[in-house]
Amino acid sequence: MRKLLRNRKGITGLVVMLVVSLVALALIIPIGILITVNLSDALDVVAAKSGSTTQAQNITYDVFDSIWTSWSLSSLVPIIAVAAALIAIIVGAFVFQRSRG
Repeated sequence: MRKLLRNRKGITGLVVMLVVSLVALALIIPIGILITVNLSDALDVVAAKSGSTTQAQNITYDVFDSIWTSWSLSSLVPIIAVAAALIAIIVGAFVFQRSRG
């Protein structure tokens, strides 16, 4: 760890990869949820649970209902990614400053 802290290129690479990973996750998660929602439309998932639906249909409905809820919450992912990137930049700046002294 001490070698890494002395190597400015290593810390810069670490911070850059953290930011790239967060941005990639901010793109991958909503796309994955969108694909799953489109899959539920293709599978013709039941619109609601009732007494006439089977247990498998009820479970499928519950799963896709949870995915649909996560789709509506996925708009928060970019905000969280930006906040995490800012934290990573601040921590990286402190590490640079500490390694200089």
